[in-house]
Amino acid sequence: MQTQPALTRLIAVATLFLAGQAAAQTPSPAAGRVSYLSGTMYVQTNDNKTRILARDSAIYSGDVITTEKSTVARIEFGDGSSLALKPRSQVKIDGFAFDEAKPEKDSLLYSLVKGGLRAVTGLIGKRNREGYRASTVTATIGIRGTRFGMLLCDENSKDDPACLKALEEAKDRKAGEPALVFDVEEGSIEVKNEGGSKTFEVGQAGVVSNSKSAPQSLPENPGLDQSLPSSTAARPGPAGMGGSTGLGSDSDASCTVQ
Repeated sequence: MQTQPALTRLIAVATLFLAGQAAAQTPSPAAGRVSYLSGTMYVQTNDNKTRILARDSAIYSGDVITTEKSTVARIEFGDGSSLALKPRSQVKIDGFAFDEAKPEKDSLLYSLVKGGLRAVTGLIGKRNREGYRASTVTATIGIRGTRFGMLLCDENSKDDPACLKALEEAKDRKAGEPALVFDVEEGSIEVKNEGGSKTFEVGQAGVVSNSKSAPQSLPENPGLDQSLPSSTAARPGPAGMGGSTGLGSDSDASCTVQ
């Protein structure tokens, strides 16, 4: 027969094991949701599963989201921030935290891997600006409560009119490394990399040629309003054309690919 201390230890170990199992099975809270979708968009999750997304699909930290060649979509986060994605884009949600009672812990971190997007900052951009960061391989963007656009000019988008025009002004282009083109619709942004940092105000546009070249201003917007979706229209089509994508009906299918 087991002694009382032995039974006590056994019960304690079993309790810790069950608690660990329960924690492992508890899903993490969603960072946001798909609020608009026209075309096909899918996500690769932290556990290497791929899901086809639909309107109202949940988005989580760690998700890598990809739009197909005719897809326009918008993701809305729990603090009111949003990202409107253009076709053939990919963005990773690096982290999201929002607690109304703890603004000092707010964060929204994401990385644009390819393509382009328009961003609208929500409460995180107002309460904890240091907690908001948009990253690319070329530069990172910090905000001061704003709406802005960003487009990576690589093999995927080298023929985009905005890329062609912006790269006429770009200095120190490096083969194989994408340039970052951006503009500011509202507020201001700070763009920085190994080459330096620069603040851009509303109405301004700029380009970063590579990760070691400092951000530079462009004399005029190279046409990002035509290349990127609208940040505010109910239907975020290209060029803000009445909010219409012209890409057909919204997707409503959702499944998991193992």
